[in-house]
Amino acid sequence: MLMDRAYSSVLGPRLRTQWREGAEYLRILPRRSSRAMAWALLGLVVGSFREWHGITTFLADPNWFDDGLMAAIVAGWGLWLIAAVSEYLGTEIVSVQRGELIVSRGIGPLRRTFRYRVAGIAELVASDPLADPDAKPTIHHIYFKAKSGAVRFEYGDKTVYFAETLDEAGGEAIVRWLMPRLPRSASEMMLGLGYRA
Repeated sequence: MLMDRAYSSVLGPRLRTQWREGAEYLRILPRRSSRAMAWALLGLVVGSFREWHGITTFLADPNWFDDGLMAAIVAGWGLWLIAAVSEYLGTEIVSVQRGELIVSRGIGPLRRTFRYRVAGIAELVASDPLADPDAKPTIHHIYFKAKSGAVRFEYGDKTVYFAETLDEAGGEAIVRWLMPRLPRSASEMMLGLGYRA
């Protein structure tokens, strides 16, 4: 059947819709921010050179302090490597299935999935992550839950974000794609203690 075949179409810059395994998915492509990665790499290189004496001491005659210092340096480089790969290969995949909004973040098959019951979603809107006064410029780490994003909604007593690598126009495209798949209550405003307008 045609419905079982995979297809892909372009919804907007860095947005692709795909149909596979009987469901439609929205794939958010990575932003590839070379400047942020370069600054992070420079910071790690400078930090490593500042601790060069500690590294050489660790290699010659390790002790507990040098072990801890070396572990911190290795952890820093490991996090940078994961963040760098995230910047260039990490994607978010969004779908609505079996009464849940599913946001999957990761690289290839190594993904972290967040599930939200569609009945609990309210105030789904596009937002501009750069306009958020609390947002700080950070390296996009694909395995962490987004702290800001181009799409925002209320879920219980929490505000949930995703699509942090897109601008507000990209967020509007995602909201337009999601609205026919979600109940009308997803776009309603909440009043006071969780009552809908």
